[in-house]
Amino acid sequence: MPSQDLLAERAWLAQSLRCDETDVRFQLIAGDASPRKFYRVSLQSDNNRQTDVLMVSPPTENNERFVLVRGLIDAAGARVPKLRRADLSLGFFLLEDLGDITFWSALQNADVDAFYGSALTALETIQALHLPPSVLPTYDDVELQRELDVCPDWFFTRALELSLSDSDTAVFEQFSACLLSVAAEQPFGFVHRDYHSRNLMVLKDQEIAIIDFQDAIMGPITYDPVSLLKDVYIVWPRARQLVWLAQYWKLIVEAGRLPDDSWDDFLRWYDLMGLQRHVKILGVFSRLWLRDQKPAYMRDIPVVIGYIREACELYRDDYPAIAKFWQWFEEAVLPTARQADWYVEP
Repeated sequence: MPSQDLLAERAWLAQSLRCDETDVRFQLIAGDASPRKFYRVSLQSDNNRQTDVLMVSPPTENNERFVLVRGLIDAAGARVPKLRRADLSLGFFLLEDLGDITFWSALQNADVDAFYGSALTALETIQALHLPPSVLPTYDDVELQRELDVCPDWFFTRALELSLSDSDTAVFEQFSACLLSVAAEQPFGFVHRDYHSRNLMVLKDQEIAIIDFQDAIMGPITYDPVSLLKDVYIVWPRARQLVWLAQYWKLIVEAGRLPDDSWDDFLRWYDLMGLQRHVKILGVFSRLWLRDQKPAYMRDIPVVIGYIREACELYRDDYPAIAKFWQWFEEAVLPTARQADWYVEP
């Protein structure tokens, strides 16, 4: 039986499924980092009926863009959950049930290269979307900087309780300006914004389906490959990452969106876009812990720092601002982080 807070949802579902309210049954299924809740729903009277998923999403969660982007990805030819019915005023969405097999779980006993090939092909399909500027927001300097600033606010100051001096702030500002400059060098395209192993589903025919796309934006073309190949939840050796990245780069070149002599730039963009993303994640995971009472994300902070270390060491000779940031991070941040209860060396 659903709890009292599901009465409105049950009434809405009964209308959607054309049944009595008492015939609807709910099962809470895994959520995500957002305030959204997901329920697998079926009918008491029909055990053989295919289940659906009810997504209950508050107004803060880009509900209008969820519907828009789902339609865009579907029209591009990539797989997304079918939308049975939606009520934006209530934040209720009745979706196709894609099952429980995430990309992450499917990799445990699979042809890993084939799965990554499929995920990258799907990514190229959606990244090639040609959209007027008014359709989706742009990942401009203001948005990229806003993301970076989550780190000193939530990770340095709140999670680690560090007091940042003016010189510390200046180091971070110079570092941020460097990353923004590199991001601006790249061609822009459709960006899912969280294209990783927990936001891809594997269907019975091994088809890859895309979820959690409501924050999509137009931005640098390496952002989504970084999310997938420098995944916080599953770590691959750099040599293997680069094999898959080269496959993706070739898809973009063959589509005419990059010249065939662009590999060196593409690799540099990839690494430094990853640096921006992972610095942002330090703050985002800290916020999930301290504000949203989701402490489990802090267990992944050491992996995130590992990615940051790797990128800084690769590019410190080419970018003085990156060298200064990493020196400061090693001396002023890392010792405190390592003393935290949630920090376990990977």
